[in-house]
Amino acid sequence: MQAQNASSPAPRPFADLIDGASDFGPLPPKANPMSGVYMGREIVMTQLWTGHSFLASTRDMIVTPNILHFGMVEPHNSRLLISLIQPGDVVVDVGANTGFYSVLGAWRAQPGGQLWAFEPNPTAYALMSDNLHNNGFGGIARRHRIALSNRQGEAMLRVFPGYEATSTIRDISSAFVEHTERETGRASHEVAVPVDTLDAVMHGCPGIDFMKMDAEGHEPEIIDGAREILARSKNLKMLMEFVPPILDAEKARAMLRTLRELGLIIYRLDTDANLTRYDDDDALMAIDFSDLVVVRP
Repeated sequence: MQAQNASSPAPRPFADLIDGASDFGPLPPKANPMSGVYMGREIVMTQLWTGHSFLASTRDMIVTPNILHFGMVEPHNSRLLISLIQPGDVVVDVGANTGFYSVLGAWRAQPGGQLWAFEPNPTAYALMSDNLHNNGFGGIARRHRIALSNRQGEAMLRVFPGYEATSTIRDISSAFVEHTERETGRASHEVAVPVDTLDAVMHGCPGIDFMKMDAEGHEPEIIDGAREILARSKNLKMLMEFVPPILDAEKARAMLRTLRELGLIIYRLDTDANLTRYDDDDALMAIDFSDLVVVRP
């Protein structure tokens, strides 16, 4: 459902709206779909559309099928990311999972750039770290096996085997857990993970140029714990999931308000890589799922 009134602006190519952006264009699928080498221990090595090697879990039912067949996930998001990241940029990947966006970000930020990758799931983190190392990005990658939030300490990460990309530290009901376990046919479990704020971890960094965030509903807390680094990021461009049905409405509205108070403009990205500007929080809250692009003008 999308609640936009008749006066809302029409979608426009992102390169027309973001200063300095140059559209890479539609991404080509990899030349050898469904190719890979089984490495043992439920791990397959395959290639991305870029030619980079990639280790993926054979248990995964979200990321791995797309990586094996197409060499990518979320083509519109990938297109935006590689179009906006420039050599020398500071790139942050929050919720890095097994590292697809981390590899793309590190690739585009060279030479002279930095990648900061955050992933609390120990299994996904190990693959992400290996994927960065195997592709020669270990020297620019700062990898952190932590969950980001608005506090420091520890949290319980709910992991859904086979669907690890949906792992979360947000408060979820027993009904949601039972529904997901029934739908996936797999029992979930919890893992204790360290928690920190982006402000604390990146206190010595001058600013962020590009940030991708997918934290399965914990985005409001992450933004709350990143106010300082976001405020001093003069060239900030951020890609993030926004799913109101799984968010606390008050926290979601507070997050949107914080982003606007920081002087940022909020756009919604469609699957054709076009952007629509949203100045009305009610209109955004009425949409079940959005990929938001948040930029400093």
